[in-house]
Amino acid sequence: MRRIIYNDDSQGVHEARPGHARPDLEAWIDQALTLCRIDTYVWCICYPDIAMHRTRTGEVYGARFPEPPNAAAAVIAELHTEGTDVLEVVAARARNHGVEFIAGMRMNDTHGMYPDPNDPQMARFLIDHPEYVIARQDGIPERALDYSHREVRDHRLAILRELAENYDIDGVELDFTRWAKFFAREEAPFKTDIMSDFVAEARAILDGAAAARGRGRLTLGVQVQESLYLNHLCGLDPRAWVERGWIDFLIQADWNCTNPHIPVAEFAAFCRDANCTHHVRMGNMMGGGWGAKPFATGRKTAAYKGNKSYGGMVLTPEEARGAAANIYGFGADGIGLWNICCNLGAHHKADATGPDRSKFQRDMIDWIAAVDAPEKVWAAPRHYHFLPVYKKERLLARNYPVNGHNVSPTGAPCQIVEFDAKSRGFRQVYRFPMADGRNGENLRGHLRLRILAATPDDRFAFDINGVALDRISASFEEDDELPAVRYEADLGCCPPFAGANELGMTLLELGARRDGSAPYMEELEIIVEEAST
Repeated sequence: MRRIIYNDDSQGVHEARPGHARPDLEAWIDQALTLCRIDTYVWCICYPDIAMHRTRTGEVYGARFPEPPNAAAAVIAELHTEGTDVLEVVAARARNHGVEFIAGMRMNDTHGMYPDPNDPQMARFLIDHPEYVIARQDGIPERALDYSHREVRDHRLAILRELAENYDIDGVELDFTRWAKFFAREEAPFKTDIMSDFVAEARAILDGAAAARGRGRLTLGVQVQESLYLNHLCGLDPRAWVERGWIDFLIQADWNCTNPHIPVAEFAAFCRDANCTHHVRMGNMMGGGWGAKPFATGRKTAAYKGNKSYGGMVLTPEEARGAAANIYGFGADGIGLWNICCNLGAHHKADATGPDRSKFQRDMIDWIAAVDAPEKVWAAPRHYHFLPVYKKERLLARNYPVNGHNVSPTGAPCQIVEFDAKSRGFRQVYRFPMADGRNGENLRGHLRLRILAATPDDRFAFDINGVALDRISASFEEDDELPAVRYEADLGCCPPFAGANELGMTLLELGARRDGSAPYMEELEIIVEEAST
């Protein structure tokens, strides 16, 4: 069964040494497939107009420059002089390990804001056709192309056809999460048929290539946004693609983090009914980019980029099992591993992983091993850690589909519950999905939360799904800038959980304040040590 899908964004090309291209790439493939249990290896080869294979319809990375602009371009050129290319080398090596091998296409990658011709990631197709660029209403520079234009769709389908017909691969993945921009934002919900037609054409190309090669069905996989609603906002209808039999695997993806809030069940039923395997993205990061207080203390994994707050949180095995429990428990078949490749080498953000990069890498492999099969998840403690993943101190200088405070780049909100004086006496809720307890079983473990900017004189009432949570302890955490009150309850004393849960919080009394600040809650932890019926 296809359980674990591994995404590699061609990081191995950037890690390889000029003069050693083939052996370094082969060693790169061996490393991932030795360290991790992987069923399907996806190598992102197209971005999508810039490619790392010997394309005639797209543009080879770095080829338009008189000399290779960097080591990666030199590696690609070296393979070409040897009569081969990146895709041939990595596909053959992965096949030696007995895994399904898929060539990946990012459907609109915009790691950059301006159409700079000196940037090797910038395609000549875009430079020559500025009329195809998405027109934004927010004034932010853009370099993603608009699929409303038949010429854009034809160009990219030609690249896909080249992959399917000329390479010994098992299929193609369309990555719609990079960067979830396919039409003008205000037009996208009305253009889902355009992208559905594109996916249908991709399916037909793969079927034709399979018939010509005398082999069985070529796999068509997709990575899509985390909810049907967010997909609709960017012009995608993945449910229709699956129900029409076009798709063989679907990865439901948070923008860039492992996020236990993802609505897994929303996709599980229609994927299962259509014989399409359903996976949910997990990556090494879990807290977004927030760098201010509250600081995370006592964590056993390194702080990414030295960030002491949510943005530095790297998954622990227990947190990974909590997220994976929701993935498996609410019906998904497996996991899509994301951005793991970036941290397996020595070069990518080498100064961001602490003084001991090897420990950072071991920590990553440990949590992956903890979730690569459902039985491992249920056999050990699970730490459900819910965070305000896309809380921001400031707007980033990026051309995301959505640029706003406290929302993801695709528009998913993060929950921050604020208690001002007007909210006194009114129940407010923090919603969270949790696979443990969804069938009414008793749980052993702890529930923890903090009310930030709180004082010892603030009083709250708590409930779980409308039933009072009376036995909960409180302790004050003094801090000159951001004091807090930590609450903790034994799960054995909690009211029943229900899968889709609400933590109810009612402000009863607001203590005196010198600065006029309002208390707020944004983080919830539930540590399940054991479940029993």
